[in-house]
Amino acid sequence: MIATTHEVVRLFHEHAYPLSEKLTEMLNEHYSHQTERRGCGYTQATRVLAEYINVPRASHEFQDLKLFEQYDTHGLRKILDHSRAYHLDLSGWRHLDLNQNLNQNIQQLKQSTDFYDVLQKELQLQKSLRQIQQHANLEESKLICNLIEDLILPKSSTENQIVEVQALANKPKVGSCPMAENFFLKIAHRRVFRSGEINIFVDECGQPLFMEKLNMGDNHSCISLKPVLMNGVRIPAGSLFSVDYDAEQLVEKRENREFKGFVIPYQAISGWWFLRLTTLSVSPQNRKRAFSTHFQQQVDNGLYSPGTTELQQLIDVAKAQL
Repeated sequence: MIATTHEVVRLFHEHAYPLSEKLTEMLNEHYSHQTERRGCGYTQATRVLAEYINVPRASHEFQDLKLFEQYDTHGLRKILDHSRAYHLDLSGWRHLDLNQNLNQNIQQLKQSTDFYDVLQKELQLQKSLRQIQQHANLEESKLICNLIEDLILPKSSTENQIVEVQALANKPKVGSCPMAENFFLKIAHRRVFRSGEINIFVDECGQPLFMEKLNMGDNHSCISLKPVLMNGVRIPAGSLFSVDYDAEQLVEKRENREFKGFVIPYQAISGWWFLRLTTLSVSPQNRKRAFSTHFQQQVDNGLYSPGTTELQQLIDVAKAQL
Protein backbone atom coordinates (compact mmCIF):
# COMPACT_ATOMS: atom_id res chain seq x y z
CA MET A 1 0.00 0.00 0.00
CA ILE A 2 1.32 3.46 -0.97
CA ALA A 3 1.21 5.77 2.02
CA THR A 4 2.18 9.13 0.56
CA THR A 5 2.44 10.85 -2.80
CA HIS A 6 5.96 11.86 -3.79
CA GLU A 7 6.46 15.56 -4.39
CA VAL A 8 7.51 14.95 -8.02
CA VAL A 9 4.32 12.98 -8.73
CA ARG A 10 2.21 15.76 -7.23
CA LEU A 11 4.05 18.54 -9.08
CA PHE A 12 3.63 16.93 -12.50
CA HIS A 13 -0.03 16.26 -11.79
CA GLU A 14 -0.67 19.83 -10.68
CA HIS A 15 1.62 21.86 -12.95
CA ALA A 16 2.32 19.86 -16.12
CA TYR A 17 0.99 16.40 -16.98
CA PRO A 18 0.63 13.23 -14.84
CA LEU A 19 3.60 10.87 -14.92
CA SER A 20 3.25 7.31 -16.20
CA GLU A 21 1.83 4.68 -13.90
CA LYS A 22 5.22 2.99 -13.70
CA LEU A 23 7.11 6.14 -12.66
CA THR A 24 4.32 7.08 -10.26
CA GLU A 25 4.51 3.70 -8.52
CA MET A 26 8.27 3.94 -8.25
CA LEU A 27 8.41 7.48 -6.90
CA ASN A 28 5.60 6.71 -4.46
CA GLU A 29 7.79 3.84 -3.16
CA HIS A 30 5.51 0.91 -3.91
CA TYR A 31 6.86 -2.08 -1.98
CA SER A 32 7.55 -4.00 -5.22
CA HIS A 33 10.43 -1.60 -5.92
CA GLN A 34 11.89 -1.74 -2.41
CA THR A 35 13.74 -4.98 -3.03
CA GLU A 36 17.31 -6.06 -2.41
CA ARG A 37 18.04 -5.83 -6.13
CA ARG A 38 16.26 -2.55 -6.90
CA GLY A 39 17.02 -0.66 -3.69
CA CYS A 40 14.05 1.67 -3.63
CA GLY A 41 11.50 3.22 -5.96
CA TYR A 42 13.43 6.47 -6.28
CA THR A 43 16.57 4.61 -7.42
CA GLN A 44 14.51 2.49 -9.79
CA ALA A 45 12.89 5.61 -11.27
CA THR A 46 16.32 7.00 -12.12
CA ARG A 47 17.15 3.69 -13.86
CA VAL A 48 14.01 4.08 -15.97
CA LEU A 49 14.93 7.65 -16.87
CA ALA A 50 18.42 6.41 -17.77
CA GLU A 51 16.90 4.14 -20.43
CA TYR A 52 15.59 7.25 -22.17
CA ILE A 53 18.62 9.45 -21.50
CA ASN A 54 21.05 7.05 -23.17
CA VAL A 55 19.15 7.34 -26.47
CA PRO A 56 19.58 10.53 -28.57
CA ARG A 57 16.62 12.92 -28.58
CA ALA A 58 14.69 12.86 -31.87
CA SER A 59 12.82 15.95 -33.09
CA HIS A 60 9.93 14.09 -34.77
CA GLU A 61 9.57 11.05 -32.51
CA PHE A 62 7.41 10.84 -29.39
CA GLN A 63 9.14 8.08 -27.41
CA ASP A 64 10.06 10.41 -24.53
CA LEU A 65 6.40 11.28 -23.98
CA LYS A 66 5.87 7.74 -22.65
CA LEU A 67 7.16 9.19 -19.37
CA PHE A 68 3.66 10.64 -19.04
CA GLU A 69 0.39 8.84 -18.43
CA GLN A 70 -1.07 7.99 -21.87
CA TYR A 71 -0.01 11.29 -23.43
CA ASP A 72 -2.09 11.96 -26.55
CA THR A 73 0.29 12.91 -29.36
CA HIS A 74 -2.45 13.77 -31.88
CA GLY A 75 -2.10 17.47 -31.10
CA LEU A 76 1.65 17.47 -31.73
CA ARG A 77 1.20 15.48 -34.93
CA LYS A 78 -1.36 17.99 -36.13
CA ILE A 79 1.00 20.89 -35.39
CA LEU A 80 3.83 19.25 -37.32
CA ASP A 81 1.59 18.18 -40.24
CA HIS A 82 -0.09 21.57 -40.69
CA SER A 83 2.65 24.00 -39.64
CA ARG A 84 3.63 24.90 -43.20
CA ALA A 85 0.05 25.80 -44.05
CA TYR A 86 0.26 28.44 -41.30
CA HIS A 87 3.73 29.62 -42.40
CA LEU A 88 5.39 28.23 -39.29
CA ASP A 89 9.01 27.17 -39.48
CA LEU A 90 9.20 24.14 -37.17
CA SER A 91 12.08 21.67 -37.05
CA GLY A 92 10.19 19.43 -34.62
CA TRP A 93 7.78 19.44 -31.69
CA ARG A 94 10.31 20.30 -28.97
CA HIS A 95 10.96 23.88 -27.81
CA LEU A 96 7.76 25.24 -29.38
CA ASP A 97 7.60 27.77 -26.56
CA LEU A 98 10.98 29.22 -27.62
CA ASN A 99 10.19 29.40 -31.35
CA GLN A 100 10.25 33.13 -32.22
CA ASN A 101 8.48 32.67 -35.54
CA LEU A 102 5.64 30.88 -33.81
CA ASN A 103 5.36 33.36 -30.95
CA GLN A 104 5.32 36.31 -33.36
CA ASN A 105 2.50 34.82 -35.43
CA ILE A 106 0.44 33.17 -32.74
CA GLN A 107 -2.17 35.92 -32.55
CA GLN A 108 -2.89 35.52 -36.24
CA LEU A 109 -3.63 31.84 -35.66
CA LYS A 110 -6.64 32.63 -33.45
CA GLN A 111 -8.79 32.64 -36.59
CA SER A 112 -8.10 28.93 -36.91
CA THR A 113 -9.57 28.04 -33.53
CA ASP A 114 -8.88 24.31 -33.59
CA PHE A 115 -5.20 24.63 -34.55
CA TYR A 116 -4.72 27.55 -32.14
CA ASP A 117 -6.22 25.59 -29.22
CA VAL A 118 -4.00 22.57 -29.90
CA LEU A 119 -0.96 24.80 -30.15
CA GLN A 120 -1.73 26.65 -26.93
CA LYS A 121 -2.10 23.38 -25.04
CA GLU A 122 1.33 22.16 -26.11
CA LEU A 123 2.93 25.56 -25.53
CA GLN A 124 1.54 25.67 -22.02
CA LEU A 125 2.91 22.22 -21.19
CA GLN A 126 6.40 23.14 -22.39
CA LYS A 127 6.35 26.41 -20.46
CA SER A 128 5.22 24.52 -17.35
CA LEU A 129 7.98 21.95 -17.75
CA ARG A 130 10.61 24.69 -17.79
CA GLN A 131 9.31 26.02 -14.47
CA ILE A 132 8.41 22.82 -12.65
CA GLN A 133 11.72 22.50 -10.80
CA GLN A 134 11.06 25.91 -9.22
CA HIS A 135 7.99 24.45 -7.47
CA ALA A 136 9.99 21.63 -5.87
CA ASN A 137 11.09 21.95 -2.26
CA LEU A 138 13.00 18.70 -1.87
CA GLU A 139 16.56 18.32 -3.16
CA GLU A 140 15.84 14.89 -4.66
CA SER A 141 12.69 16.18 -6.37
CA LYS A 142 14.63 18.91 -8.16
CA LEU A 143 17.00 16.30 -9.60
CA ILE A 144 14.14 14.26 -11.09
CA CYS A 145 12.29 17.35 -12.34
CA ASN A 146 15.40 18.52 -14.20
CA LEU A 147 15.97 15.13 -15.82
CA ILE A 148 12.39 14.90 -17.09
CA GLU A 149 12.39 18.52 -18.29
CA ASP A 150 15.54 17.91 -20.34
CA LEU A 151 14.24 14.66 -21.78
CA ILE A 152 11.34 16.59 -23.30
CA LEU A 153 13.17 19.89 -23.84
CA PRO A 154 16.85 18.98 -24.46
CA LYS A 155 19.57 21.48 -23.60
CA SER A 156 22.83 22.43 -25.28
CA SER A 157 26.29 22.49 -23.72
CA THR A 158 26.90 26.13 -24.68
CA GLU A 159 23.78 27.57 -23.06
CA ASN A 160 24.48 25.70 -19.82
CA GLN A 161 28.30 25.92 -19.74
CA ILE A 162 28.45 22.19 -19.15
CA VAL A 163 30.66 19.44 -20.60
CA GLU A 164 28.90 17.27 -23.17
CA VAL A 165 29.88 13.60 -23.16
CA GLN A 166 29.33 11.00 -25.84
CA ALA A 167 26.78 8.28 -25.15
CA LEU A 168 27.70 4.70 -26.01
CA ALA A 169 25.61 2.93 -28.63
CA ASN A 170 25.28 -0.19 -26.48
CA LYS A 171 25.08 -0.82 -22.76
CA PRO A 172 28.28 -2.36 -21.30
CA LYS A 173 28.04 -5.20 -18.80
CA VAL A 174 28.37 -3.07 -15.69
CA GLY A 175 25.88 -3.46 -12.86
CA SER A 176 23.88 -0.81 -11.02
CA CYS A 177 22.83 -2.73 -7.89
CA PRO A 178 22.19 -0.80 -4.66
CA MET A 179 25.68 -1.72 -3.40
CA ALA A 180 27.47 -0.14 -6.39
CA GLU A 181 28.40 2.80 -4.13
CA ASN A 182 30.42 0.48 -1.90
CA PHE A 183 33.89 1.07 -3.32
CA PHE A 184 33.29 4.74 -4.12
CA LEU A 185 32.46 5.30 -0.46
CA LYS A 186 35.73 3.62 0.50
CA ILE A 187 37.71 5.61 -2.05
CA ALA A 188 36.21 8.82 -0.62
CA HIS A 189 37.95 7.87 2.64
CA ARG A 190 41.16 6.94 0.79
CA ARG A 191 40.64 3.23 1.34
CA VAL A 192 41.75 1.70 -1.96
CA PHE A 193 42.58 -1.99 -2.38
CA ARG A 194 46.23 -2.78 -3.14
CA SER A 195 45.16 -4.23 -6.48
CA GLY A 196 42.67 -1.38 -7.00
CA GLU A 197 43.09 1.43 -9.48
CA ILE A 198 41.26 4.68 -10.07
CA ASN A 199 41.26 6.65 -13.29
CA ILE A 200 40.38 10.34 -13.27
CA PHE A 201 38.79 11.69 -16.45
CA VAL A 202 39.33 15.45 -16.64
CA ASP A 203 37.65 18.25 -18.60
CA GLU A 204 39.30 20.83 -20.90
CA CYS A 205 40.47 22.79 -17.86
CA GLY A 206 42.07 19.72 -16.32
CA GLN A 207 39.43 19.44 -13.59
CA PRO A 208 38.00 16.05 -12.50
CA LEU A 209 34.86 15.07 -14.40
CA PHE A 210 34.56 11.34 -13.66
CA MET A 211 36.26 8.79 -11.44
CA GLU A 212 36.52 5.20 -12.67
CA LYS A 213 37.38 2.24 -10.46
CA LEU A 214 39.21 -0.91 -11.55
CA ASN A 215 39.77 -4.21 -9.70
CA MET A 216 37.19 -3.17 -7.13
CA GLY A 217 33.80 -4.68 -7.92
CA ASP A 218 32.67 -4.14 -11.51
CA ASN A 219 35.41 -2.69 -13.70
CA HIS A 220 34.71 0.44 -15.72
CA SER A 221 32.14 1.67 -13.22
CA CYS A 222 32.28 5.48 -12.99
CA ILE A 223 30.86 8.22 -10.83
CA SER A 224 30.43 11.74 -12.16
CA LEU A 225 32.13 14.48 -10.15
CA LYS A 226 30.50 17.35 -12.05
CA PRO A 227 27.21 17.70 -13.91
CA VAL A 228 27.51 16.54 -17.53
CA LEU A 229 25.32 16.76 -20.59
CA MET A 230 24.35 13.61 -22.46
CA ASN A 231 21.90 13.57 -25.38
CA GLY A 232 20.59 16.97 -24.27
CA VAL A 233 20.00 15.96 -20.64
CA ARG A 234 21.85 17.53 -17.71
CA ILE A 235 22.93 14.64 -15.48
CA PRO A 236 23.90 15.68 -11.94
CA ALA A 237 27.18 15.05 -10.18
CA GLY A 238 27.10 11.84 -8.18
CA SER A 239 25.63 9.77 -11.01
CA LEU A 240 26.66 6.22 -11.82
CA PHE A 241 28.00 5.53 -15.32
CA SER A 242 29.83 2.79 -17.14
CA VAL A 243 32.61 3.72 -19.53
CA ASP A 244 34.16 2.06 -22.54
CA TYR A 245 37.54 2.65 -24.20
CA ASP A 246 40.58 0.87 -25.58
CA ALA A 247 43.24 1.27 -22.88
CA GLU A 248 46.03 0.56 -25.35
CA GLN A 249 44.90 3.44 -27.55
CA LEU A 250 45.06 6.01 -24.73
CA VAL A 251 48.08 8.12 -25.61
CA GLU A 252 47.25 11.21 -23.56
CA LYS A 253 47.43 9.94 -20.01
CA ARG A 254 49.66 10.43 -17.02
CA GLU A 255 50.02 8.48 -13.82
CA ASN A 256 48.15 9.50 -10.68
CA ARG A 257 50.18 11.16 -7.94
CA GLU A 258 48.88 8.92 -5.17
CA PHE A 259 46.94 5.81 -6.21
CA LYS A 260 47.41 3.39 -9.09
CA GLY A 261 45.74 4.61 -12.25
CA PHE A 262 45.84 7.52 -14.63
CA VAL A 263 44.61 11.03 -15.32
CA ILE A 264 42.93 10.94 -18.75
CA PRO A 265 41.27 13.65 -20.90
CA TYR A 266 37.59 12.85 -21.27
CA GLN A 267 37.79 13.51 -25.04
CA ALA A 268 39.95 10.38 -25.41
CA ILE A 269 37.07 8.17 -24.31
CA SER A 270 34.70 6.33 -26.68
CA GLY A 271 31.67 7.08 -24.54
CA TRP A 272 29.67 6.60 -21.36
CA TRP A 273 26.43 4.87 -20.39
CA PHE A 274 24.32 6.47 -17.66
CA LEU A 275 23.06 3.90 -15.15
CA ARG A 276 21.32 5.76 -12.30
CA LEU A 277 21.77 8.36 -9.58
CA THR A 278 23.87 7.23 -6.64
CA THR A 279 23.09 8.04 -3.04
CA LEU A 280 26.00 10.52 -3.21
CA SER A 281 24.02 12.70 -5.62
CA VAL A 282 21.94 13.87 -2.65
CA SER A 283 23.45 15.64 0.35
CA PRO A 284 23.89 13.53 3.52
CA GLN A 285 21.10 15.26 5.46
CA ASN A 286 18.53 14.35 2.78
CA ARG A 287 19.90 10.97 1.70
CA LYS A 288 17.83 8.75 3.98
CA ARG A 289 14.61 10.48 2.95
CA ALA A 290 15.45 10.38 -0.77
CA PHE A 291 16.70 6.80 -1.01
CA SER A 292 14.69 5.20 1.82
CA THR A 293 15.18 1.39 1.69
CA HIS A 294 18.18 1.68 -0.68
CA PHE A 295 20.00 3.81 1.87
CA GLN A 296 18.95 1.50 4.72
CA GLN A 297 20.30 -1.46 2.75
CA GLN A 298 23.69 0.26 2.55
CA VAL A 299 23.63 0.83 6.32
CA ASP A 300 22.57 -2.77 7.05
CA ASN A 301 25.32 -4.12 4.80
CA GLY A 302 27.97 -2.10 6.60
CA LEU A 303 29.01 0.17 3.75
CA TYR A 304 31.57 2.78 4.72
CA SER A 305 29.79 5.84 6.18
CA PRO A 306 26.90 6.00 3.66
CA GLY A 307 25.11 8.58 5.80
CA THR A 308 27.92 11.12 6.19
CA THR A 309 30.22 10.74 3.16
CA GLU A 310 30.02 13.67 0.78
CA LEU A 311 30.70 13.75 -2.95
CA GLN A 312 33.25 16.51 -2.27
CA GLN A 313 35.45 13.90 -0.56
CA LEU A 314 35.64 11.95 -3.83
CA ILE A 315 36.37 15.18 -5.70
CA ASP A 316 39.20 15.93 -3.26
CA VAL A 317 40.69 12.45 -3.82
CA ALA A 318 40.44 13.00 -7.59
CA LYS A 319 42.15 16.41 -7.37
CA ALA A 320 44.96 14.91 -5.30
CA GLN A 321 45.85 12.70 -8.28
CA LEU A 322 46.36 15.61 -10.69
